[in-house]
Amino acid sequence: MYKRSLAGLSIACAVLLSACGTVPGLADAGAMKTGTQVSAEQMAGIVDNKSTQADVVAQIGQPNRKAQVGKQVVWYYDFNQIGQALIGRNINETTVFEFNGKGTVVSHYKTGGQHGSSSNALLRAAGQ
Repeated sequence: MYKRSLAGLSIACAVLLSACGTVPGLADAGAMKTGTQVSAEQMAGIVDNKSTQADVVAQIGQPNRKAQVGKQVVWYYDFNQIGQALIGRNINETTVFEFNGKGTVVSHYKTGGQHGSSSNALLRAAGQ
């Protein structure tokens, strides 16, 4: 009887824990987030050599940072997430959009992020 109860409890726990990863929003419940997360769908909605700065703002919003590099303008969307509930990993990424002098996207991509740059003390303590 004890072995059956223990086996049943083990199976129930395994099912509940594996289900957490498939329920939208539950896997990152309680997570600390800063910045702007750019989704794969938003990235796909921007086309190099066609989309403009106005298109990027319409899809994602204003960037966290801007820079002038030579004749190009570069926009950065920083995103940090720590403290996911049960599974997963911390996220530290920067989405970058490079524009030519006419304001057209010439390249867009994701990078590993900018460690230790957050104004949030909790994120800085986590190395983000």
